[in-house]
Amino acid sequence: MIKVLIVEDQQILLDTFTSAMHNYEDIRVVAAIADAGAADLACRMWHPDCVLMDICADGDILGIYATARIKKADPAIKVILMTGFPELNFLERGKEAGADSFLYKTSSMEEFVECIRATMAGEHRYPDVSRNTMTFGAAQCSLTERELEILRLYSAGLTRREMAKELFISDSTINFHINKMLAKTGFKTLLQLAIEAANKGYINVKS
Repeated sequence: MIKVLIVEDQQILLDTFTSAMHNYEDIRVVAAIADAGAADLACRMWHPDCVLMDICADGDILGIYATARIKKADPAIKVILMTGFPELNFLERGKEAGADSFLYKTSSMEEFVECIRATMAGEHRYPDVSRNTMTFGAAQCSLTERELEILRLYSAGLTRREMAKELFISDSTINFHINKMLAKTGFKTLLQLAIEAANKGYINVKS
């Protein structure tokens, strides 16, 4: 029996995951909580084998921080990160935090259950790079982690000079990345690109 802790800040999804997993005899949901900040405490209370962790909550990546705390306290606990935002940066930061696997919320329940079983067997499941292909109008392209970071900072209100300081790169390098993004996607301004990327869920913008 695999004991699972579910961490998801959207109540409807939390209820859906909890209800659906009752249909699998080898999986038991020991707790379901909405606050990623309390996930490490919940692990100490319920001793799960696996944590299904939402990355984002309240506009921040609280799930990644929680993952790092859980893995530091008990490396034996498996953590599967899930998100609705297909950002390359999330995948890399999740790995750095110690996450064992990663799934998009668009995955089927069968895919979630299979991932839990495989992760408990010692496997690591990550999305294919092809899933990071983004569509802007008639154009299909892949934005790099750096380009996505610039889009997020721009969407948060930073100027080009402020972005350069934040990323420890020169103003000219910022301009290079922006021009490259616009050329790939076909947009005339960074504002147009940022709005479209946010609307499509390619970047997660803090409110």
